[in-house]
Amino acid sequence: MSEEKQNVAQAAAHNANQKLEQNGNGNNNGNAAKTGAFGLDIGTSRIVVATSDNPREARTELNAFVSVPCSEMAENVLKHKQMVYERNCKSIYVYGNDSDFFASFLNTDARRPMRDGLLNPHEDQSQHIMQLIIQRLVPRARRGETLFFSVPGKGEGVNGKLVYHEAVLRSFLQSLGYTAKSLNEGQAVVFSELQEENFTGIGISCGGGMCNVSASFMSMPMITFSVPKGGDYIDRNVAEVMGEPNTTKVRIEKEEGLDLSRTPKGDLERALHIYYEDVIQTVIERLRREFATSSALPKIDRPMPIVLAGGTARPTGFKQKFEQVLAAGGDLPFPVSDVRMAKDPLTATAHGCYIAALSEMK
Repeated sequence: MSEEKQNVAQAAAHNANQKLEQNGNGNNNGNAAKTGAFGLDIGTSRIVVATSDNPREARTELNAFVSVPCSEMAENVLKHKQMVYERNCKSIYVYGNDSDFFASFLNTDARRPMRDGLLNPHEDQSQHIMQLIIQRLVPRARRGETLFFSVPGKGEGVNGKLVYHEAVLRSFLQSLGYTAKSLNEGQAVVFSELQEENFTGIGISCGGGMCNVSASFMSMPMITFSVPKGGDYIDRNVAEVMGEPNTTKVRIEKEEGLDLSRTPKGDLERALHIYYEDVIQTVIERLRREFATSSALPKIDRPMPIVLAGGTARPTGFKQKFEQVLAAGGDLPFPVSDVRMAKDPLTATAHGCYIAALSEMK
């Protein structure tokens, strides 16, 4: 890294930290209106917006929808249940958080505007539905407010599609009046969780569509990449080997009852353990390979922390499972000080995007 780039990165990080201190660590519900900064995590499974340094103030919506044939009776039921929907020609689309209940009620899988971390090319409504979900979370901008949104790192099946994905999202957010900029998802975890380490360490965001990794030195991303395995990969494969017709049951079991630190009870838990270990193993092996072959790394004179975040990292025992797989594979090409969970795994990426937006405020 050149000295000039390092100085710029350090200045931006210092600027963000100063603004966080000035805003009282975000404990004000009107913080976004005061700072004009927004952080938006656009994930395959969920979309999360952060407008302050307080994770509890982040808002989230499922990035999903369910369609049903249009009828007055169906629409009246949705109105009665106060569900969020849009009537569009011959179909009614129930989207966001209400899609989960509706999919369970119909015993089907919700449809996804995104797949494997990117816009879903097999869903003709993907962009429109995702815009509706984002508009529920993010108001129109006032006075050119700054918004950083997450994007995946390059990797298998991503590289060419990422250009389109990023451009479409930026264009839409700009149409809402924002100065919209993208941020690598793993680097957002670094910004969120490693302020006291001068933004030096490894940020890993384990999402629904993929896992994103960033190795950062003094706030500058030195290595970034994505692995095409995440929560959806786990759900799909467990459902297939268990003969389950849809993934909703698997996902609910994973999110509500899974404990990776204990011996699995039954075939479903055993399959979840197997595929979780496969995802973690893939991430660690790729990290080992990237560090061993990269020529862009500065000299690291102290151990670096690894921070885990994302919805797929939320089950009890995920950190312990990661540490076990890490230890079993031998030493990494760099010293690790510790493995830790993000303060709030689900909102860490959005929070990191918020910090990046703060750093650019004048």
